[in-house]
Amino acid sequence: MKKRLSILTALLCIFSLSMQAQDEGSGGRVFKKFKVDVSLGYAVPQTSQGAGRNAGALFAIEPKYAVMDQLSVGLRIEGAAMVNVDAAGETGNAQVNASYLATGDYYFSNNKFRPFIGVGAGIFTYANVSSDDNYSSADDVPTTSNFGAMARAGFEYGHFRLGVEYNFVKDKSGYLGLKLGVVFGGGRK
Repeated sequence: MKKRLSILTALLCIFSLSMQAQDEGSGGRVFKKFKVDVSLGYAVPQTSQGAGRNAGALFAIEPKYAVMDQLSVGLRIEGAAMVNVDAAGETGNAQVNASYLATGDYYFSNNKFRPFIGVGAGIFTYANVSSDDNYSSADDVPTTSNFGAMARAGFEYGHFRLGVEYNFVKDKSGYLGLKLGVVFGGGRK
């Protein structure tokens, strides 16, 4: 396992250095400092009902500041709603998440096509409701807040963004998100 990780790290460094060498001819800052990502996506909950249907939707807004052309920091505000239903369609649960994360993205290129990796950490607030639960009103649904983290990879092409994120949250409330978004601001100077 360590050997695979070392090989992957070496390849990532070589790729990054080759992209930087291509970008150095541009001289100085290439991109504007401020931008806002707005994304919609598909969410898959970590907890599932086996062979049933497990899906959801998410929405995120993330203002960012480019510390340098290849490194940006931001604040991701995201909401996700997901359902799990067993194969027979008899039992299930719904989960709603809201998250507030400090984020960082590293871009491998200053070209129009910009692959990136990123991480984030912050607070996840979530509520779960099961078909077995009996709540007399929405006020009775318990909510929980926990510290969590996120890892992501994807690319930007012009002002469009595509990414895959995994949100690590305590108590098996994590989820995978596939996002398609638009970038407002940023862009070339």
